[in-house]
Amino acid sequence: MKCRSEGHKSRHLILSSTLLTLCLSILMACDPLVIYHHYEPLTDSKWKDVDTLTFTPQLPDSEVTYQVDLEIRMLHSYPYQDINIGYQYLSPTHEIVQTGTCLLNLTNTYADKNGRGVAGLYAYPTVLKNLYVEKTGDYTIQVFQQQKDSVLKGIQDLGIKLSRIH
Repeated sequence: MKCRSEGHKSRHLILSSTLLTLCLSILMACDPLVIYHHYEPLTDSKWKDVDTLTFTPQLPDSEVTYQVDLEIRMLHSYPYQDINIGYQYLSPTHEIVQTGTCLLNLTNTYADKNGRGVAGLYAYPTVLKNLYVEKTGDYTIQVFQQQKDSVLKGIQDLGIKLSRIH
Protein backbone atom coordinates (compact mmCIF):
# COMPACT_ATOMS: atom_id res chain seq x y z
CA MET A 1 0.00 0.00 0.00
CA LYS A 2 2.85 2.34 0.71
CA CYS A 3 4.06 2.13 -2.90
CA ARG A 4 0.59 2.86 -4.21
CA SER A 5 0.33 5.97 -2.07
CA GLU A 6 3.74 7.24 -3.21
CA GLY A 7 2.75 6.55 -6.84
CA HIS A 8 -0.44 8.55 -6.35
CA LYS A 9 1.54 11.45 -4.88
CA SER A 10 3.99 11.26 -7.78
CA ARG A 11 1.21 11.36 -10.38
CA HIS A 12 -0.45 14.24 -8.52
CA LEU A 13 2.86 16.16 -8.49
CA ILE A 14 3.41 15.58 -12.22
CA LEU A 15 -0.14 16.67 -13.02
CA SER A 16 0.17 19.77 -10.84
CA SER A 17 3.51 20.69 -12.42
CA THR A 18 2.08 20.24 -15.91
CA LEU A 19 -0.94 22.43 -15.14
CA LEU A 20 1.26 25.12 -13.60
CA THR A 21 3.56 25.12 -16.63
CA LEU A 22 0.57 25.37 -18.96
CA CYS A 23 -0.93 28.28 -17.01
CA LEU A 24 2.37 30.16 -16.94
CA SER A 25 2.83 29.61 -20.68
CA ILE A 26 -0.60 31.03 -21.41
CA LEU A 27 0.00 34.06 -19.22
CA MET A 28 3.37 34.75 -20.81
CA ALA A 29 1.85 34.47 -24.31
CA CYS A 30 -0.55 37.33 -23.58
CA ASP A 31 1.64 40.33 -24.36
CA PRO A 32 -0.05 43.54 -23.13
CA LEU A 33 2.03 45.62 -25.58
CA VAL A 34 0.53 43.90 -28.64
CA ILE A 35 -2.51 45.87 -29.77
CA TYR A 36 -3.11 44.26 -33.18
CA HIS A 37 -2.32 40.86 -34.68
CA HIS A 38 -4.04 39.66 -37.85
CA TYR A 39 -3.37 37.34 -40.80
CA GLU A 40 -4.73 37.65 -44.35
CA PRO A 41 -4.97 34.37 -46.27
CA LEU A 42 -4.12 34.12 -49.96
CA THR A 43 -6.46 32.24 -52.29
CA ASP A 44 -4.96 28.93 -53.46
CA SER A 45 -1.61 29.91 -51.86
CA LYS A 46 -0.92 32.36 -54.70
CA TRP A 47 0.06 36.01 -54.36
CA LYS A 48 -0.50 38.02 -57.51
CA ASP A 49 1.43 41.22 -58.17
CA VAL A 50 -1.91 43.07 -58.41
CA ASP A 51 -3.01 41.84 -54.95
CA THR A 52 -2.39 44.34 -52.19
CA LEU A 53 -3.05 42.93 -48.74
CA THR A 54 -4.68 45.50 -46.49
CA PHE A 55 -4.64 45.56 -42.69
CA THR A 56 -6.66 48.18 -40.79
CA PRO A 57 -5.73 48.37 -37.11
CA GLN A 58 -7.52 50.84 -34.89
CA LEU A 59 -4.78 52.59 -32.94
CA PRO A 60 -6.18 53.91 -29.66
CA ASP A 61 -3.26 56.06 -28.50
CA SER A 62 -1.82 59.25 -29.94
CA GLU A 63 1.85 60.24 -29.95
CA VAL A 64 2.94 56.61 -29.66
CA THR A 65 5.44 54.58 -31.69
CA TYR A 66 4.52 51.05 -32.71
CA GLN A 67 6.80 48.26 -33.83
CA VAL A 68 5.39 46.66 -36.98
CA ASP A 69 6.15 42.95 -37.44
CA LEU A 70 5.40 41.11 -40.66
CA GLU A 71 5.18 37.33 -40.82
CA ILE A 72 4.89 35.36 -44.04
CA ARG A 73 3.77 31.74 -43.91
CA MET A 74 4.67 29.78 -46.99
CA LEU A 75 4.75 26.25 -48.25
CA HIS A 76 7.92 24.27 -48.84
CA SER A 77 7.13 24.50 -52.56
CA TYR A 78 7.86 28.26 -52.73
CA PRO A 79 10.48 28.32 -55.52
CA TYR A 80 12.76 31.20 -54.50
CA GLN A 81 15.40 31.87 -51.85
CA ASP A 82 14.04 35.32 -51.02
CA ILE A 83 11.01 37.54 -51.39
CA ASN A 84 10.89 41.27 -52.03
CA ILE A 85 7.99 43.05 -50.36
CA GLY A 86 6.75 46.63 -50.52
CA TYR A 87 4.55 48.29 -47.93
CA GLN A 88 3.03 51.60 -46.96
CA TYR A 89 1.35 53.03 -43.90
CA LEU A 90 -1.67 55.31 -44.34
CA SER A 91 -3.17 57.66 -41.76
CA PRO A 92 -6.89 57.69 -40.88
CA THR A 93 -7.27 60.43 -43.54
CA HIS A 94 -5.62 58.09 -46.10
CA GLU A 95 -2.44 60.14 -46.39
CA ILE A 96 0.75 58.15 -46.89
CA VAL A 97 2.69 58.26 -43.63
CA GLN A 98 5.58 56.04 -44.69
CA THR A 99 6.62 53.63 -47.44
CA GLY A 100 9.29 50.99 -47.54
CA THR A 101 10.60 47.76 -49.00
CA CYS A 102 11.87 44.61 -47.37
CA LEU A 103 13.99 41.84 -48.87
CA LEU A 104 13.44 38.73 -46.78
CA ASN A 105 16.07 35.99 -47.17
CA LEU A 106 14.36 32.64 -46.82
CA THR A 107 17.43 30.38 -46.93
CA ASN A 108 20.98 30.54 -45.64
CA THR A 109 24.15 30.03 -47.72
CA TYR A 110 23.65 26.25 -47.52
CA ALA A 111 20.07 26.54 -48.91
CA ASP A 112 18.58 25.59 -45.53
CA LYS A 113 15.28 27.29 -44.64
CA ASN A 114 15.67 30.24 -42.24
CA GLY A 115 12.05 30.11 -41.07
CA ARG A 116 10.37 28.05 -38.40
CA GLY A 117 8.39 25.21 -39.86
CA VAL A 118 6.73 21.88 -39.65
CA ALA A 119 5.03 19.63 -42.21
CA GLY A 120 6.09 21.77 -45.18
CA LEU A 121 4.75 25.09 -43.84
CA TYR A 122 7.33 27.72 -42.82
CA ALA A 123 6.93 31.04 -41.00
CA TYR A 124 9.27 33.94 -41.67
CA PRO A 125 8.97 36.88 -39.28
CA THR A 126 10.64 40.23 -39.88
CA VAL A 127 10.41 43.74 -38.45
CA LEU A 128 9.35 46.59 -40.72
CA LYS A 129 9.87 50.30 -40.04
CA ASN A 130 8.26 51.61 -36.86
CA LEU A 131 4.99 53.52 -37.18
CA TYR A 132 4.65 56.79 -35.28
CA VAL A 133 1.01 57.67 -34.59
CA GLU A 134 0.19 61.34 -34.06
CA LYS A 135 -3.59 60.92 -33.83
CA THR A 136 -5.80 57.98 -32.88
CA GLY A 137 -7.89 56.25 -35.52
CA ASP A 138 -8.02 53.51 -38.13
CA TYR A 139 -4.65 53.29 -39.84
CA THR A 140 -4.03 51.21 -42.94
CA ILE A 141 -1.04 49.01 -43.68
CA GLN A 142 -0.77 47.84 -47.27
CA VAL A 143 1.60 45.03 -48.25
CA PHE A 144 2.39 43.94 -51.81
CA GLN A 145 4.87 41.62 -53.49
CA GLN A 146 7.60 43.04 -55.74
CA GLN A 147 9.01 39.89 -57.31
CA LYS A 148 9.51 39.61 -61.08
CA ASP A 149 6.85 36.88 -61.35
CA SER A 150 3.28 38.12 -61.62
CA VAL A 151 2.06 35.22 -59.47
CA LEU A 152 3.99 33.79 -56.53
CA LYS A 153 2.97 30.24 -55.71
CA GLY A 154 3.35 28.78 -52.25
CA ILE A 155 2.49 31.83 -50.11
CA GLN A 156 -0.13 30.73 -47.57
CA ASP A 157 -0.81 34.01 -45.75
CA LEU A 158 0.69 37.18 -44.31
CA GLY A 159 0.30 38.61 -40.85
CA ILE A 160 0.86 41.99 -39.25
CA LYS A 161 1.47 42.54 -35.54
CA LEU A 162 1.69 45.96 -33.91
CA SER A 163 3.25 46.42 -30.48
CA ARG A 164 3.67 49.56 -28.41
CA ILE A 165 7.23 50.70 -27.92
CA HIS A 166 7.93 52.27 -24.54
